[in-house]
Amino acid sequence: MRIGLIGLGRAGGVHLDAWRLVTGSRVIAVCDPSPIARRRVRDLGIRTYSDPDVMLESGDLDAVTIAAPPADHADLVIQCLERGLHVLCEKPLALTTWDALKMLQTASRRHLVLLLATKFRHVPELAAARDMIASGKIGDPVAFEVSFCSPVDMSRRWNSQRARAGGGVIIDNGCHAFDIVSYLFGSVTRVQAHLHKSQQRLAVEDGATIQVRAGDGVIGKLDVSWSLSTGRDSYVTVYGSKGTIEVGWRNSRVKLGASDWQPLGGAYDKIEAHRRMLSCFVETCTGGGTPWISTVECLRTVAAVEAAYRSIHSGGWEWVDMKGMRERRAGARPRAATLAPAAAPAGA
Repeated sequence: MRIGLIGLGRAGGVHLDAWRLVTGSRVIAVCDPSPIARRRVRDLGIRTYSDPDVMLESGDLDAVTIAAPPADHADLVIQCLERGLHVLCEKPLALTTWDALKMLQTASRRHLVLLLATKFRHVPELAAARDMIASGKIGDPVAFEVSFCSPVDMSRRWNSQRARAGGGVIIDNGCHAFDIVSYLFGSVTRVQAHLHKSQQRLAVEDGATIQVRAGDGVIGKLDVSWSLSTGRDSYVTVYGSKGTIEVGWRNSRVKLGASDWQPLGGAYDKIEAHRRMLSCFVETCTGGGTPWISTVECLRTVAAVEAAYRSIHSGGWEWVDMKGMRERRAGARPRAATLAPAAAPAGA
């Protein structure tokens, strides 16, 4: 497969490195507004562009990976699909369920693959945890915790620019957190979000705790922060009636009953997780594989983020509904202003 890559920032760079490890595919074109980024890949023998329209007009691509800022996802995805290209899109899929629905409908109409880049579904330790939960090895799931917290200065990153990112840490890290919950337990049905006290002078939230109800009623919490350091290695903890699972950055483990902790896997490998995901994407596009995430799950991830921002406004629990789908059937375009108000500057 001949691959085009739009966006060569942090996420795009990981995609490029991982694509080079995927057999049966080759990145032949990259688009990014940065001359420095383009020069770096040009030295690898890859064609470079500053304008995605020009890259897509070349007509020699089979699929595109989109790792541009989220505000551009909907237009870029639809543009690629209309040109007959399969698409793998970085999170978040879109800023609203309305846009996500249009993207997914376009893929369906064009009979093309559109998948959300949910790398954690391709982490072996998380897959092992899912199998243990499904088999009942740790009993009934009682509670869970997902933590994506790491102090990072976001003042110069586009991720903290509302116009480009759509919000703050909730839309940035919350997408992965919601997807992990859906992957392990089933659909996220209700959320209640609370902002942390702001620690960075940003126009968006830099930390939040989100209570979540998922699957057949299991309750848990998500902690997402660009300012908080928890000191924990585990980013997923599942408490069951007969045991506990911890999935961590350096190692994973399981404890059943009164027995000692047993290893469940090794360290998180970002490139390997991406390589597995990209290989599956190629297999899906060529008809030999099965998508790792369904259309409904893609849409519900966007809806969960919207519900979290609505919860900040309302102060209560919010349903993760298909707002875009309902309002589209009613013939009305949903409001785009579903995101949280600007966080107050530190010390204000």
